[in-house]
Amino acid sequence: MNALGFVLIVAILLWIGLSAWAVKDIAKRATDVKKRQHKTAWTNIVVIFPFLGLLAYGVYGRRTLR
Repeated sequence: MNALGFVLIVAILLWIGLSAWAVKDIAKRATDVKKRQHKTAWTNIVVIFPFLGLLAYGVYGRRTLR
């Protein structure tokens, strides 16, 4: 296996791990009605837009779900 293949495998595993962490973090946040709508939206963003969604959730999403 060459270096590019190794880097690709590490990047994919990192992406899967961060996505799983983000979905788990979203699931454990507040449960009132308004926040539930935000939780659904953030979960969709993280799943549909893998890299940008993770970045946006890390920068902005965690503050909105407190």
